[in-house]
Amino acid sequence: MVTVGENYTVSVLRRLSARGDGDAIVAGERRISGAEAAATVLRFAAALRSRGLAEGDGVALFVENSPEALLLQLAVHFTGCRLVFVPPEPGNGELEALVRRADVKMLLFDPVFAQRTRQIAGRVGIPHLLGVGPSSTAEDFLASASGRTGLSPDEAADGRSVATLLYTGGTTGLPKLVVHRSGYYDTYVRAASAYADDASDGLVLLVCTLVTHTSGHGTFLVGLLSGHTVVLLRSFDAGTALSVMERERVTRVIVVTPMLYELLDHPDCVPGRFPALTTLHYTGAAASPARLEQAIERFGPVLDQIYGASENALVTQLTSQEHDLGRPESLTSCGRPGPGVEVELRDEDGKPVPVGHPGELYVRSGTVMEGYWKDPERTAEVLDDEGWFRSGDIARVDENGYLYLVDRARDIIVTGATADNVYSRLLDDFLAAQPGVREAATVGLPGADDQETVHVVLVPEDPAGTPDLPGLTRAITDALGTLYTPASYSVADSLPRTTVGKTDKKALRAALLASRG
Repeated sequence: MVTVGENYTVSVLRRLSARGDGDAIVAGERRISGAEAAATVLRFAAALRSRGLAEGDGVALFVENSPEALLLQLAVHFTGCRLVFVPPEPGNGELEALVRRADVKMLLFDPVFAQRTRQIAGRVGIPHLLGVGPSSTAEDFLASASGRTGLSPDEAADGRSVATLLYTGGTTGLPKLVVHRSGYYDTYVRAASAYADDASDGLVLLVCTLVTHTSGHGTFLVGLLSGHTVVLLRSFDAGTALSVMERERVTRVIVVTPMLYELLDHPDCVPGRFPALTTLHYTGAAASPARLEQAIERFGPVLDQIYGASENALVTQLTSQEHDLGRPESLTSCGRPGPGVEVELRDEDGKPVPVGHPGELYVRSGTVMEGYWKDPERTAEVLDDEGWFRSGDIARVDENGYLYLVDRARDIIVTGATADNVYSRLLDDFLAAQPGVREAATVGLPGADDQETVHVVLVPEDPAGTPDLPGLTRAITDALGTLYTPASYSVADSLPRTTVGKTDKKALRAALLASRG
């Protein structure tokens, strides 16, 4: 348990040191022991302090998945510096705005991003620029740290100085940066304790998501703290992930929903191949019930859905026991609130809605963000004085406390045909269950009198095939009613994704409008 003022990284170092020569991190052919990992964190921390960094200074990581990326995160927090994640997906202009806005004193970059780093650093003043490995762009941080004497665990900064900035979109040139502090990490330590109580030999966690995103960052911390060996993929490939799951006898894996779909579509994903697997966490985006049934058939009763966001970490969880094929409606739920999490569904006036009625989801817990970095106006839009975070998700709750996501507030389609609105998620899930449809996305496009029309983008199972659009229209109208009848369709090879794997309906709608001229 973390005491007041204790830096959570000390708990991680204790767990790593206790593993001794046993594997703590596996990445390809590399196997790093617990003792080596702990010593590396302390050497990295010494190297950071030698550069004159003070508590609260911003240290940005622009990296792919690697053991060094994991251990640097711990070293930054050990020294009390502010960890700034720079995700690789946005363009250079957005990343320049992120680095500038985050008040970065040091940028540590993966050599594969050297060219992008030069462009960013050429426009943003960064006092310390260092490579995580050899590069012609800057000094190699790893080489400078290799011969250094590590700090002592009792030299950790006060835990109350720990802070992380997470990128979560925003408007062009003005990115939103979520701020989490020590309470966020104390919750991870407590969550890991629950796993550790039941820990046994042979626990192996495969992290497929980026460690500079919430899912990868939080999962690797819980994994190390709960006695798992953490197996890391540098980048996601379905065939590689399946091979690693079998070879390393992985017991637990974390993926975002599109990765789950890629695993299911791979020819090597066959029932019975992964006898060691006990839990497959999926997160980042809703999964269609049809795909979840397929996943249970392939992997067994191991699915565990985590619903949350960068601003609030875990909100609800649907455990493997609650993925009940005997109750198909269970596969449409995102579960019940996690420990210490309060949820409320409210109407447009901010009043609670009755059970079974849709309302906007508000969340309060110890992992809700402090706010958006140096952005009081946008913070006030979503976070009130009592700690309630306005999620922007529309949901309903049943009499047993299970939450069902209906849509994003901004993705609701107002057709004006009736007093009811079209919930695009409902239509997306319905279409994904139809024969010949791999994925679908529903968006509203401008119609007459400032109303919207329902447009569906289909990704067919067979790229060379043509979906039966009249048949789909009849099926939609029969099942969901005329309100959901599409006014138009288009067919695509794939759907655009956000950085966490959700269908990017904003980008999709913009592309459709641009194609109209």
